[in-house]
Amino acid sequence: MIIYVGFIGTIGIVLFIIYMKKYKGLPIDIWKPPIAWFRAIIYFCLCNFIIAASGTLEKLLSQPFFTLEQISNPYWIFYCVFCFFYGFLAYWILWSRMTLTFDRKYYLLSEFLFGFIWGFSTGGVLLSFYHLWSLTGLVGLPLYLLSYTSMGFWQYFVQDYFWDIYVSPEHDTPKSIIIKTFACHIPNVAITLGFLIIWNNYGIFITFFMSALVASTIFQKFPAPWAKGNFHAPMTKPGIAGLAHGAGYQGDVNEAK
Repeated sequence: MIIYVGFIGTIGIVLFIIYMKKYKGLPIDIWKPPIAWFRAIIYFCLCNFIIAASGTLEKLLSQPFFTLEQISNPYWIFYCVFCFFYGFLAYWILWSRMTLTFDRKYYLLSEFLFGFIWGFSTGGVLLSFYHLWSLTGLVGLPLYLLSYTSMGFWQYFVQDYFWDIYVSPEHDTPKSIIIKTFACHIPNVAITLGFLIIWNNYGIFITFFMSALVASTIFQKFPAPWAKGNFHAPMTKPGIAGLAHGAGYQGDVNEAK
């Protein structure tokens, strides 16, 4: 595991140095697929470094996906199905219908690959917050609250001040940002974290996020790194300390679908 931590950390640092030499100072209103993928891969390296260095990956690999006792427990089955069903409704139905694509093409193979890695990386780093708090001996509500707060801060700052500006092409409106936040993102973390607190299934928790983010990648029609054309960069507005964060598209929504 130490070798893996060193390897993924080295890859991330090398890619970051290359990025800073080639793309530092690129205007925020220019969005190009290969650069977006480059940024995303650096982020994936950071996430996987955290997942491995925190001991979360080791626990994930040493733990069964589920136990015989769990799959014979109707409460476990109900909660598991409920989490997947909610994630399906939130991301495969609601999220998809409220997402702008600006006539971008589908690249299903690369979209699935990207969403798979994004889901593992994001789900894994959120799982790492739970894993680290659990090492303190906390259980129940205190563990839930501290884990949820940590996950919320991470997701808010990464998603709003990095991902939705420098990685994803424009795919939201001010209205859809609010609806997705309160109908998809916040409940998804709250519900799936409850499953983790009660049942402690690391692999299933990550699978929830992989399903959600594969859907997000496909339905925003995330361009392949070789895609050509002009792509609508995310619109921004000043946020905390004047930093740019995602504002959502404010033009003609019908023309942007």
